[in-house]
Amino acid sequence: MTSSCRTLIHLCSSLSAVIFIILLFVIPATTLAAPLKAVPMPPPPHDNGDEPLVSYTAPFHQILLTRNFKITNTEQISEYANPVAAAPSKTVTVTKSTQADIVDVMQLLLFIRESDFDRLKDLYGGNADERGYPYSIVVQDSGTVKKVVYRSRPDAEARPKAFSQVENRIIEFAKKVTEIKTGE
Repeated sequence: MTSSCRTLIHLCSSLSAVIFIILLFVIPATTLAAPLKAVPMPPPPHDNGDEPLVSYTAPFHQILLTRNFKITNTEQISEYANPVAAAPSKTVTVTKSTQADIVDVMQLLLFIRESDFDRLKDLYGGNADERGYPYSIVVQDSGTVKKVVYRSRPDAEARPKAFSQVENRIIEFAKKVTEIKTGE
């Protein structure tokens, strides 16, 4: 078999895998299992392209990835004139938004699915009535929505491993995708 033939076979199998992953996440499982009907289904009551697919919210950071693969990464950056000051001397909110590549989005969703995020409890860390810093991740997958909140406080349990892994991957993904290209 020639090298170009092997490359073509590899490309086709990779493309098939990407298409399969796209179908796995974009089309709900109930749609795949439902028999075909002669009468078309009515359109949804609203356009769900801006509906969240993945969101991450922290005290000074928010990331939102929508079903149409638009990603918005918002960070609040504080500067302190005095290193021991309790209040910042300057706070800037930086928002970066762009269209994410479908392959990158599918890799993120596959990572989340393989991390067992869906098996986590809904709440970890401190209680809602105690002072704490909430970190939340919401993932919509195949028609189901999973929200996990970790309330950070000194006496709280550590973040679950799956939560930390998904949190880090979402932040890494957002920074990579919204990075400003300077042409260097």
